[in-house]
Amino acid sequence: MLQTEQILQDRYQLQQQLGNNAGRQTWLAQDISTSTGELAIVKLLAFSPHLQWDDFKLFEREAQVLQKLTHPRIPRYRDYFSLDKQMGEGLCWFGLVQEYIPGKSLQQALDSGQRFSESQVKAIATQILEILIYLHEGESPVIHRDIKPSNIILGEDDKVYLVDFGAVQDTAAAAGATFTIVGTTGYAPLEQFWGKAVPASDLYALGATLVHLLTGICPADLPQHNLRIQFKDKVSIREIFLNWIEALIEPSLEQRVSRAKVALENLKTGRVIVPLMESIPLSAYYPFTLKKSPTVFLIILSPNPLSQLIIFAAKIILMLIIGLILFVSFFILPALVTALISGIGFFMEVIKITISLLLIVFWVLTLREWVYLCKDIYFPSLSVFHIRLDKMSQFLTLTIAKNNQIIQEEHKISPTDFSVNFKNRNLLFNIKSRQNFGIKTNLSRPHYQLIARQVNSWLENI
Repeated sequence: MLQTEQILQDRYQLQQQLGNNAGRQTWLAQDISTSTGELAIVKLLAFSPHLQWDDFKLFEREAQVLQKLTHPRIPRYRDYFSLDKQMGEGLCWFGLVQEYIPGKSLQQALDSGQRFSESQVKAIATQILEILIYLHEGESPVIHRDIKPSNIILGEDDKVYLVDFGAVQDTAAAAGATFTIVGTTGYAPLEQFWGKAVPASDLYALGATLVHLLTGICPADLPQHNLRIQFKDKVSIREIFLNWIEALIEPSLEQRVSRAKVALENLKTGRVIVPLMESIPLSAYYPFTLKKSPTVFLIILSPNPLSQLIIFAAKIILMLIIGLILFVSFFILPALVTALISGIGFFMEVIKITISLLLIVFWVLTLREWVYLCKDIYFPSLSVFHIRLDKMSQFLTLTIAKNNQIIQEEHKISPTDFSVNFKNRNLLFNIKSRQNFGIKTNLSRPHYQLIARQVNSWLENI
């Protein structure tokens, strides 16, 4: 049994045991070979009948990866050795020595009752992202695979350090390899438990860690909806930062922000990370496009070329019909009436004048309706409407833009108070306790029904 004051490799004097779990021990040791007696962390793995081969592979990989890493916020590799049975009290041990970072882990801070403000959490996120950019995009890219509060040290210099690379994956050797499934429940995303960890998996773990810091509750103990961690009701932070965190903990790998550099840029600039949106399959004849993601629903009313051709043909036919009716009304019909009543006398002359006056009155009264009819067919083909629903915190924001100019915007809409409907060729947006509004389009009733059904289905699932 290893014990305090014992010297390993004639160099490392064990000072304090920091961890002891299933054939693994972690010690704070003093390097007596240095003039200043520098402190170091010694991680030991016992070579026993209970040792799993995967554990040894991970231990060896950690040593190999640490040798390649030279980042000021990652503990430096110092040494790697093995102890024989005599030195190891009947067991062979493998030892990994790395730099000691004075400070305390974020988990220790949480356990002591410390709560973190939005600015503190944002500063931690910034520093970890800078480390992840180095890890993911350096000469030898690696994935940490176990980011959590206990593996983040808040140093005495008030800087943040990422430690414990015992689950690290070398991406250069990833192709065609089989992987040990590692990670901590609550922090690791689904794809990692399937053995498919990618750089975005570390971003998910970072997001879950930030949720823990803000709420004081382990993510595994928080409620979930559609695999999404539900934490918004337990924090009081700016909406843009909340949305940024939600983009990190998006359960769908395809929808999650994929690069640490992009996440850091959005955090610094305040831009909202817009998740990738999937297009809803529609017929090529439909004059609109529907796209959705877990937090955004987009309706684009813009006729495709075929629709524009159909509308153009309809306009030409309508204009010809109107022209024909006008010609018949003012020329052919009066001429026929004149021919029929010619020579009949004063009474028939009065009838001819009366018919002409009635036609004039009819066209004056209906001119407005004809103008609106032409406008109704013509102008929708010239305008492009973007109707966007954003899930911001627990509310919706509705934005309607016409030709890239915002014409209507509504904020803080409860999803349960919102629905989409249609009436008299208007796409209606119904908001409980507010004035309803809509836009006039050239869509048919089945088109309206399809849009309303898709939007209302999306609302039920957010």
